[in-house]
Amino acid sequence: MEAWELPVYSNLYLSKFNLVKGVKTLNEHQLIQEYFSEIGSAFLVEQGIRVPIGDDAAVISSPKGKESVISVDTSIGGVHFLESMHASDIAYRSVSVALSDLAACGATPAWFTLALSLKKYDPKWLSDFKKGLEDISAELKIPLIGGDTTKGNLSITVQVGGYVEAGKALTREGARIGDVIYVTGCIGAASSALDNLRGGNLTRLDKNRYLRPKIRFEVSSKLLDIASSAIDISDGLFQDLDHICKASKVGAVICLEKIPTFLSNSLTIDEINRGDDYEILFTSDKSKREKIKRIAKEENIPICEIGSINEGDEVDIFSPDGVFLKASSGYQHF
Repeated sequence: MEAWELPVYSNLYLSKFNLVKGVKTLNEHQLIQEYFSEIGSAFLVEQGIRVPIGDDAAVISSPKGKESVISVDTSIGGVHFLESMHASDIAYRSVSVALSDLAACGATPAWFTLALSLKKYDPKWLSDFKKGLEDISAELKIPLIGGDTTKGNLSITVQVGGYVEAGKALTREGARIGDVIYVTGCIGAASSALDNLRGGNLTRLDKNRYLRPKIRFEVSSKLLDIASSAIDISDGLFQDLDHICKASKVGAVICLEKIPTFLSNSLTIDEINRGDDYEILFTSDKSKREKIKRIAKEENIPICEIGSINEGDEVDIFSPDGVFLKASSGYQHF
């Protein structure tokens, strides 16, 4: 299989891609060259990519003293994003949400691959999609190094790779009793933006909150010697915190009023747990409070204390007046 493999299509699939109807067709190599081959090519040497798109496989040189961190994420049209969204935003968001897993580990991103399924060949859509890939590639200085294209319902699978100092990757397993629980940024902004998008009331701020989420690499890279555990908030704050608790064999207590929001009023417990925030949820020893405050100030990103780790095996949530609350299940994949 080539580093970017496009299947040979029969007449049942996409044997002919019309560049100009009735004039010429676009074969698999032309498709790669036209839309994907040069994305992030300026960063290949910087990121240690010795052999990029165009060969049987990509060849990557890992930096000395680093460990590789790799993750993969699939976004399905109509499930993980609205197909009515601009193609450039679909591309940017699909790569961005995949990269969030690297940030949760404290890794620095280095490259990505793309597997794309399309219902039909649409040069305008593909050009816009390419622009979104170029935007995030340039923003984070990461090249596209391979992938695959097939015919089918709109589906985008992005594999991401990065590096972290050997032995220092953040995981879900390190939370300890007495640790403070922190979250970056604000919760509920993306789900509110999605509601506005569906209602046709998208604002300028909504564009970043949902369409183009900014991943907290600038914070997570500074947490390697500070955080005891970490996870990105994708499926809902309480649900993802429960993953930390299960992995670390601890419980958690959360104060609802401490959870940060961009709204003037507090969020409901269900609004908090809707997901799509892509903020970093992490735990840390009390002795690291001042260091965390300094990181927040340096990066101009809110980092708020929302609770603590305790004995037990569940996430307990309390209202401002001390009433125990039960959270919704968060986003369910099946």
